[in-house]
Amino acid sequence: MEIKKKNILITGGAGFIGSHLVERLYKRHKIVIFDNLRRDSLKYIPELKDHPNVKFIEGDVLDKEGLFLAMKDCDYVVHLAAIAGVSSYYKNPTKTLKVNILGTTNLLECCKELRIKKVIDFSTSEVYGRDAYNVSEDSNHCIGPINDYRWTYAVSKLASEQLTLSYGKKYGFKGFSVRPFNIYGPRQTGEGAISNFFRAVVQKEPIVIYGDGSPIRAWCYISDCIDAIERLVEDETIEEPSTFNIGNPKETCTILWLARLISYVVGYDIPIIFREVERSEILIRIPNIDRAVRVLGYNPKVNLMEGLRLTYEHFKLL
Repeated sequence: MEIKKKNILITGGAGFIGSHLVERLYKRHKIVIFDNLRRDSLKYIPELKDHPNVKFIEGDVLDKEGLFLAMKDCDYVVHLAAIAGVSSYYKNPTKTLKVNILGTTNLLECCKELRIKKVIDFSTSEVYGRDAYNVSEDSNHCIGPINDYRWTYAVSKLASEQLTLSYGKKYGFKGFSVRPFNIYGPRQTGEGAISNFFRAVVQKEPIVIYGDGSPIRAWCYISDCIDAIERLVEDETIEEPSTFNIGNPKETCTILWLARLISYVVGYDIPIIFREVERSEILIRIPNIDRAVRVLGYNPKVNLMEGLRLTYEHFKLL
C-alpha cells in the first residue's frame, strides 16, 4: 500500500491513545495535536513536541474558533478529545454531554468549512450496555436508565457517531467511527482497571475491586489498537463509511483473575480489597471484530500476559 504524506489533526492527541497514535504516525505525516492537557501522556515522550513534523496547540473542542485555526491546512482529522472515565460521568454529566456532543459538532462544522477529506471519530464500547457478549457493530444498543448518569457517556458517543456519519454523507467526506474495547498499556493516565491496579502496585497499596470481581472483559493492548487506526488513517481504498469494533476477544478474563495475573507479573501476592459496587456495572464486554478483520486486516497480536509485563515496565518507573 502506497502511503501518501498527510497533514493530520488529532484532537486529544496528548492523551493515552492519542499519544501512541502520534508516536506511530509522526515520521510519515505532519501532525497537529489539539488538546487541553486534562490528561497528559505526552509528558512521557517530550521529544515528540520538538519534532518538526509535530505541532502542539493547547485548546478545547468547545472553542470552535480555536479548533478551526488548528485544523487549517489539514487533510484528515482523528477525533479523540472527550470527557471519559466513569467517575467523570457521575461527577459532571452535563459537561460530559456538552464536550462530547457540542465539541464533536464544532469539529464537524470546521471539517465542512475546511473541506476535510476524512474524519475518524472515537466512540466507545459502552454503547452496547451492560451485557455485551460477541457484539458486532450491527448489534442493538442498550443504554441504561436515564436517571443513571453513567449512560451520559454512551448517549453522547452514539450522538457523536451519528453526527460523524451524517455530516460525512451530506458534505462529502469519509466519516468513520471506532468503538474501542478495554484498551490498556503504558502511559494510560486515565481510569482503567489495569492502570488502576498497577498504580496501586507501585504505591505499595492493595488492589481494590468493586463487587466480587466476576465481570468479564476482553483486554486489548495499545499497539494492537493503534494498528487498526493506522490502517484506517492511511488506507485510501476504504470507501464505505462505517463503524469498527477494535479489541481483542481472545484475551478475556474476569476482573478478579486479572488482579491475580498482575500478582504473577510483579512476582508477589498483592492484597486485594473488595468493596461494594455503588454504580452500574458492565457484566461482560467482548467484541466481535469480524468487520475490522475483513476491512482493515486487523489482527491483534499481543497476549494479555505480554501486555501486562510491558505495561508494568512503564508503571514501575513512575
